[in-house]
Amino acid sequence: MTELGNSDVYINNANNFYSQSCLLSSLGKKNELGNISDILLLGGTNTTAVEPGKAYQIFSKESIKKFPSGKLALNIAANYYNVYVVSQMKQENTITGAIVKFILMDVPKNDLPAFNDNIGTLLDYTNTNLSEITIELPTSDFEYEPTFNNVFNVFEHKKEGNKLIVRIIEYSLPQDIGFYIRIKDSYTYVTGRLH
Repeated sequence: MTELGNSDVYINNANNFYSQSCLLSSLGKKNELGNISDILLLGGTNTTAVEPGKAYQIFSKESIKKFPSGKLALNIAANYYNVYVVSQMKQENTITGAIVKFILMDVPKNDLPAFNDNIGTLLDYTNTNLSEITIELPTSDFEYEPTFNNVFNVFEHKKEGNKLIVRIIEYSLPQDIGFYIRIKDSYTYVTGRLH
């Protein structure tokens, strides 16, 4: 059994790509490996038929996040594979495998902040300079999701144009705050602190 790159994807006895930890997307017919340009996260599965002349993408399940809008995105710190099936391999008219070309690709950063970037510390809600954090993004077409528990409603967070603004409404116990932010098919995670 030969696995594709550093993934656990291999061709099984049914002549299918198969994986336990990755999702596979079939991109349909392509002329060659270089013709694969966009990321396609729709219709991912852990098994798909190996067909000559077709292209595929392989993503680690751990690198994919579903946002409240229902859209999927890839972690900017991750990578994925573009794959092209050149031809089948046969021995005495029995398919024994395939000749496959692949390349490891970096997830587009889309000018998002670095993964696990520290966005700052909120200190004292009476000091306006320290009671607000603004994250400026390259476009207003972004989505975000907070990861902290705002039980006591001490924070306000909102989208204003191309900015994500976080404010203290009232002081509370020290705690960590964090946001997932998506632009197109990529996402990052940023952290901050109320102290």
